[in-house]
Amino acid sequence: MRIWIYSGHAVAILGLAVAGCSAARGPQAGGPAPSSPEPEPVAMAPLAAQEAELRAALAPTAAVVVSSPGALELWYPVRLAFAPDSTELLPAGIAMLDLVAQSLRSYGHTTVIVAVYTDAIGSSESNQRQSELRAAALVEALKSRGVAPARLIARGLGESAQLEAPSTAEGRDLNRRVQLVITRAEVQGS
Repeated sequence: MRIWIYSGHAVAILGLAVAGCSAARGPQAGGPAPSSPEPEPVAMAPLAAQEAELRAALAPTAAVVVSSPGALELWYPVRLAFAPDSTELLPAGIAMLDLVAQSLRSYGHTTVIVAVYTDAIGSSESNQRQSELRAAALVEALKSRGVAPARLIARGLGESAQLEAPSTAEGRDLNRRVQLVITRAEVQGS
């Protein structure tokens, strides 16, 4: 098993399957320190319930649910979500989105940033464009599954956040990822 650190989380690769777990939060070498204090337990209760539901629902998939202060992060390999060099969703990606959309409809108190990353092979411009198109495709897929558009934000991040992984097929696969960041929605007037 190989482990890399990304944004305060240990991420392990077993073969080409991606797995992850929470790690101690704190400043990483070359990374920012957490900028906000831990959320209050009352604010976290709905996220904790959603986390438990997502972990159970997504257990048979390659999705990894990681809890961080004030957010849930869902990681999924791009190779399972999209056809190569395309925005066409693959059956495994569709199945994962169906499960995520069901959870998002049940927990309307959240907003979701849908981010797509690439590896560093090819031009930066091409990678950026592909990640933007794929993030938009995922947002459209979630909308078509009944998730309110106002809750969804598409972010194509290209090769902007490369993980400290070797330049191997496994390392590149780790960098080509979908990441959904689910946070508690801000309530108007609070």
